[in-house]
Amino acid sequence: MKNLLYSLLFISSLPLSAQEINYDGIFIGSYVPSQIENIPQSAKKMLANKLKQIVTAKGISDNSYNSRFIITPNISVLSKDVVPSAPPKVALNLEVTLYIGDGIDGILYTSETISTKGVGTNENKAYISAVRQIKPKSPILQDFVKNGKKRVIEYYNTNCNLVLKKVDGLSAQTKYEEALALLASVPEASSCFDQVKNKINTTYVQAINVSCKRKLNEASSIWSANQDLNAANEAGAILATIEPEATCFEDVKTLYQNIAERVKTKELTDRDWQYKLKELDVEKSRIKAARDIGVAEGLNQQPTYNIRGWY
Repeated sequence: MKNLLYSLLFISSLPLSAQEINYDGIFIGSYVPSQIENIPQSAKKMLANKLKQIVTAKGISDNSYNSRFIITPNISVLSKDVVPSAPPKVALNLEVTLYIGDGIDGILYTSETISTKGVGTNENKAYISAVRQIKPKSPILQDFVKNGKKRVIEYYNTNCNLVLKKVDGLSAQTKYEEALALLASVPEASSCFDQVKNKINTTYVQAINVSCKRKLNEASSIWSANQDLNAANEAGAILATIEPEATCFEDVKTLYQNIAERVKTKELTDRDWQYKLKELDVEKSRIKAARDIGVAEGLNQQPTYNIRGWY
């Protein structure tokens, strides 16, 4: 897990209208399975982007790395024709069915089918043209997502005790980052959130303190072994990810300053050293900070999804 927090993904959320429930903190990952055959890679990539747009348009955070809940497609070709033109063109009529469900337990929550057409100078471009016609903010797709979100809320309301039990088990093994990722996945709109928010605070502190010690030791070892510019950059990249609230942050600053002075005095580079330590963000809530770490945790834990029987 040493690369656990090196890259943080910031959670995106869009404001909801006053008439809607506040679904803050819901994660639904976009997942395009390899079982979708005969679709060009470029069209698959565009389809994945469309899935992200569909869920984020409804105030959901898209975390494709470690989300229990997923939105996934299936595509059927209803017709493929060659249009007699100069040059000839391919016309595709596709049926696209979208599914939202629990990708871990393999439980389908809701689905929606739409039709789309595309024309291009070859089949690849026709697929891209057809996928481009999908409208993420269309009422039919947004109602579909709204139904999926309700089911996600119901999952946490029903399974809160199981979530807490798993968190306690991970914490007992000092797997604080994994425990924090699980806690941070609980939506604020669920009744379960009231039971986990205090655990988020304590687990966050445990996670950043353990992470700080691990990263500090790693950076120190790298710098001690070879005090050149490459070592400075490698150690600096690690130190720059450590949270300022961690108990060992004073030691982090000391090592950082030693490296910075060495780079400067020994003229290891003719430019300013590019690495900067994190600064305390007093405006950032503990919950937001915990979710950032939880999302980063997902980078190392891509699950295997079970969508058998969904289509």
